[in-house]
Amino acid sequence: MVTSITGRNRNEISTVHLVNSYCIPSLLYGCEIWSLNSSDYRKLNVIWNNTFRKIFQCCWRESVSCLFYYCKTLPLSYTTDQRKIIFIKRMQNCNITVVRSISTMYTCIGQIMSKYSVHSLHLHTATIKQCIWGHFIDASAINCNLCIY
Repeated sequence: MVTSITGRNRNEISTVHLVNSYCIPSLLYGCEIWSLNSSDYRKLNVIWNNTFRKIFQCCWRESVSCLFYYCKTLPLSYTTDQRKIIFIKRMQNCNITVVRSISTMYTCIGQIMSKYSVHSLHLHTATIKQCIWGHFIDASAINCNLCIY
């Protein structure tokens, strides 16, 4: 794990950056085409929550949504959905007919988009990311208010 490399006197933000840069891409490789149910999303979030608890040496019962907020990091369930939406957006913008026809077969994207109030695939990628971040903030606002001292 990255924490064994960074040592005892590690900078937590640097450790989060290393995990985001090296571990998460491997973990989520191909997630754009995964078919996930609520149990799968929960398992992904447990992995990420426990990683944050380990990095920041938190109690295993504590919520880490405040840490996500302050580190500008999404839970993995949000990240996988964001990657799916952006993947389909890019496929639809592709000039290859076969690729565009495959993207129309991806039926659950509408449900994922509506969950985050992403109204169109024609939005800029940054706008899609803002919608998803905003949904995360709204969903975790109560918990983060408790974290402010």
